[in-house]
Amino acid sequence: MSRSFGLVDSKVQEAEYFLNRILNAKFDFFGVQCDAVAFTAAARSITFAMQASLKGIPEFDKWYLLKQNELRADPLAKFFHEFRRVSVHIGDNAVVGGSYGNGKPLFYFGALPELPKVPDLDVASACSQYFKSNLMLVYECYTTFPTLINGQWRFTKEFFSSLGKSIEDAEEEIGLPRGWSSVSGFDENTRWKYLRKEVDGCNIERQFYEWLGNTLQRPDDETCE
Repeated sequence: MSRSFGLVDSKVQEAEYFLNRILNAKFDFFGVQCDAVAFTAAARSITFAMQASLKGIPEFDKWYLLKQNELRADPLAKFFHEFRRVSVHIGDNAVVGGSYGNGKPLFYFGALPELPKVPDLDVASACSQYFKSNLMLVYECYTTFPTLINGQWRFTKEFFSSLGKSIEDAEEEIGLPRGWSSVSGFDENTRWKYLRKEVDGCNIERQFYEWLGNTLQRPDDETCE
């Protein structure tokens, strides 16, 4: 990996921040216009960050090629791709109107010369749906390549044994002295648990659960013992 997968987590959190502003916007039309542009830039950057972290790894490249084809066939993904291009390179904004109904304001996209097709959904619904589809892609990446991107799964006895390496090799990879985890006389399984406390895992488990209803297992969960 050329860069930390934490870049992807950060972009998910950034997109969620602007999405929540849209969902709670009340009557601020200009605010929604600004937040829709910011949301789109952050959400589109999720897959850019994913590629920056993993591109060049053969199993990822093969997997992501299939996902790219799915994204190209998704009308909503295509719209947000074009919306970002128009907003960044031209300066126009596709959030053009709003209404009030059922006790809340709704905002809508409108066609532009460079963006003739827009979603039938209101802005909040379209952004929510697009965010969830991107988040599901990230979730699938976490579950497909756990030892590549999640330190909690990389630094396990099973993974390092599969490489023909020892716990001392794992300590060295983290930047710790070889034998660091043995100073207290712990057995090897306990040493691995303490070693995992020194590395990053997934930082968007809350988003997976709140938006998708999905959870990620950890090596130290009881179900994994």
